[in-house]
Amino acid sequence: MKLKKWVSMVLAAAMLAGLAAGCGGNSENAGNSQQQEAPSDPGGEAQGQEPAEEGQEPAEEGQEPAEEGAEITVVLRTLGTVEESGYAAVQEAVNEITESKINVTVHLQWIDSASYGTQVPMMITGNETLDLMMFTPNPSTTYNTMMAQGQLMDITELVQEYGPAIQETLGDELLAATSKDGKVYGVGTYGPLGQMVYIFIRKDYLEQVDMVEKAENCTTWTELEEIMTAVADATGQGLVNSDVNGGTLLANPGIMAADAFADNYVYDNVGDAANLFMGNTETGKIECLYFNEDVKTVLKRAADWYEKGLIYKDAATAQDFGTTLMKNGVGSALATCVEIGGESEKIAAVGKDMVVIKAVANPMAATGVLTKFGFGIPVTATEPEAAMKFLNLLYTDGEISTLLSWGIEGRDYVLNEDGTATYPEGVSSENCLYHIADFLYGSRINTVPWEGAGADIREVQRKQNETIEISPFLGFNVDNSKLEQELTAVVNVFEQYKGTVLSGASGGDFDTYYQEFLDALTAAGIQKLIDAYQQQLDDWVAANQ
Repeated sequence: MKLKKWVSMVLAAAMLAGLAAGCGGNSENAGNSQQQEAPSDPGGEAQGQEPAEEGQEPAEEGQEPAEEGAEITVVLRTLGTVEESGYAAVQEAVNEITESKINVTVHLQWIDSASYGTQVPMMITGNETLDLMMFTPNPSTTYNTMMAQGQLMDITELVQEYGPAIQETLGDELLAATSKDGKVYGVGTYGPLGQMVYIFIRKDYLEQVDMVEKAENCTTWTELEEIMTAVADATGQGLVNSDVNGGTLLANPGIMAADAFADNYVYDNVGDAANLFMGNTETGKIECLYFNEDVKTVLKRAADWYEKGLIYKDAATAQDFGTTLMKNGVGSALATCVEIGGESEKIAAVGKDMVVIKAVANPMAATGVLTKFGFGIPVTATEPEAAMKFLNLLYTDGEISTLLSWGIEGRDYVLNEDGTATYPEGVSSENCLYHIADFLYGSRINTVPWEGAGADIREVQRKQNETIEISPFLGFNVDNSKLEQELTAVVNVFEQYKGTVLSGASGGDFDTYYQEFLDALTAAGIQKLIDAYQQQLDDWVAANQ
């Protein structure tokens, strides 16, 4: 694979530290990572392994059940709110597997997106029972923030002893993204390495204006604006924000400045969770995202669309993600980054038929894809070995990852003839007791795909990872540990301006308002951060040549 040539780069991964508000690509989907084909379901006996006792499943390779069972508490982030009545059966089904295979009882706690960033840090600082939790795009629970706060345990030896599937799946190359000085502190979720930008438009609205076929064949922003204008005139609905920052047309890490979708691209955010910086892979330079002319072009288009009524009027202040808004009848379209095969999940989350348009189709593997969603063991964990055994199962046992993604078979989903999952008769996104997503928990490649993605989607995703473009900065994370004051000042500016800038709500005042935003970033010390990050990148490149 192409990734093999980056083996020499793994020991020098630097980390991003410090609290960062807003997340690059902070959409509901996440870019999750994979390198090699996941191991097959390990339920059968491994060669040379002692046979299991009668009535007991054989243990996973490298993690025999302990003589005495362990109990662990695992915190999971959900997308939106899931019915609490749906949780118990999922936990019971998970424990039927874990107790048999690794002699571990798992107490699962699901926390919604809005509360996760507050509750998890409090659990750690309060020394509450917590053995495994997710790092997420929530500002206070990003991988980089948790590293800066000293909340993640060094799990290098645990991975070596109890995580053979993790090592085989990710390899040293991808584990480098969640490492510092050669020590592993987290494990990114396993899925497609790259993301594309897709635009989702409600098909029923397109039918009203007789533009389904035009949308299906749309290849430029000019054509899309004609479509969105017709839909807005007929329905009063516009494109909604993809995240809680107010983002509409800037779907990080995609930059869609060119009129022709085929000419657009994705960038490397160099591990920055602040939604402020990018690494220019052509020049080798660190840039502030908002001083980039292509980004300005995208945001100016958003302002033009907002003024024309093509963007949801409350996008700047909306507290819900785009899929939630559209599920609730708000909006006609959504632009967001999705991994290959993730389109069906967006459609399922909205509960409406959609026409899907590719606006950026040339994904790139970068560090941020691996640090967006994943798992770490907190420094306060009391059962780190058992936690690692469970985490290893998430990368091998498709039954567990499917349970955590789609719930209970027969109640929350059923299998189609082609092996994909769908809602049972009489069940939908409106009344399903449990339905989350398959990009959050462990191995996406082992998880049953949702209908619409295609029965062969997992093989497609594996093949994409074998040929995907690799960022020359893969494994590099910006380090803010000595720049907290400057970062805080810059982040405060971003917080003040982000909703209006990203949504397009400045409208006809865009040029004046945007320049004010850039001037405020400059006054807050953005150049000092750029210079420091550039030096870090130069040192990292020199050490890995």
